Amino acid sequence: MKILIVSQYYYPEPFAITKIAEYLVKQGHNVTVLTSQPNYGYYRIMPGYENIKYEEINGVKVHRIKVVPRQESKLSIIRNYLSFYFHAKKFIHKLDKDFDIVYSMSLSPIISIAPAIKYAKKYKIKHILHNLDLWPESVVATGMVKKNSLFYKILLMWSRKMYLNTDEILVSSPSFIDYLKNVIGVDASKCKVIYQPNLNDKIKNIDGFLYDNRYLNILYCGNLGIMQEIPLLVEGMKKIKQQNIPVRMYVIGLGSMKNYLVKKINEENLEDSIIYLGAKPASESSQYITNIDALYLALHGGTVVSNTIPNKLNFYMSFAKPILAMIEGDGRDLLSEAQGAILMQNNVDSFVEGIVNLTKLSKHQKEVMGNRNLHYYKEHLENKVLFQQIEAELINYKNK
Repeated sequence: MKILIVSQYYYPEPFAITKIAEYLVKQGHNVTVLTSQPNYGYYRIMPGYENIKYEEINGVKVHRIKVVPRQESKLSIIRNYLSFYFHAKKFIHKLDKDFDIVYSMSLSPIISIAPAIKYAKKYKIKHILHNLDLWPESVVATGMVKKNSLFYKILLMWSRKMYLNTDEILVSSPSFIDYLKNVIGVDASKCKVIYQPNLNDKIKNIDGFLYDNRYLNILYCGNLGIMQEIPLLVEGMKKIKQQNIPVRMYVIGLGSMKNYLVKKINEENLEDSIIYLGAKPASESSQYITNIDALYLALHGGTVVSNTIPNKLNFYMSFAKPILAMIEGDGRDLLSEAQGAILMQNNVDSFVEGIVNLTKLSKHQKEVMGNRNLHYYKEHLENKVLFQQIEAELINYKNK
């Protein structure tokens, strides 16, 4: 099968679409990717890629579109989105005309799938969207756009146009379907749940970081943004310290709340309670998980995005560790089903109670919880399971 993949992000940018494309090649498919010059997280075009328009990576043919690099300002992000939108749509005419199916992956923004829509309509083939982010809801949740503002209404109209011009939508959380049906107007029958593949595979046979066993050691690894309840984490650990509970929270990651976290650790004299380790690549993060007692996860409540399953959840579950989770909706349902987590509400008292309950568990009890998470991961979330599901959908839909 000859597959055209459209994704604004691709290797060396850290997104799972690269693993999916390479898996499809290994299964004997001919795969071409239309993507941008790598710039996500670099604040410029990645050195060495300024003039690369085409390359082959592990059997995948990769066409790269010139874009305005994404930097920290909102204006640069908008310019980045629009440059891919316009330039990639123009590039469609240069692609082969004999692809069997188009597969697009949408994080942010949803308009990045416009080239896939254009190609599929031009050559009358099927287009499957793998939707990992809800637009425009995700930009509302981060505070970039106010609900019911003029800009929001424009984004909503544009998002509807994108979603309604696909043939099938794979969604990474069950609650996506309700949103797409009730807000966007998508026919629910054309949606199917396939969880988001895991970019950061567990790395085996790695020497683990040695923690001080006088403490219960907990690790948070991921984005440090508004949605991750960083102020609540600080207040919760203050109470833990005041109650002389021997707990340490280790934090790995970057994000808009990183400076706030570092500042509060110093101001509140929490250097011995919250240990900020900075940003680490996935290969290095794994060594901090190997010997940890539990993993921590938080997602701000009260929004549509809060009800979805964060990608770090399946990464966490692959390590066979108990999870301390402040989460709602689909993520909470998944952890309840797996039975390997202590679930909390989004407030300081519940945070403290959850940690206290974790301190009461024996080593064996924590191992049982962790093994339940690993079992669930292997049954439902492991990449090989998800990749097989994606391939099956592409084959089935191509033959419809």
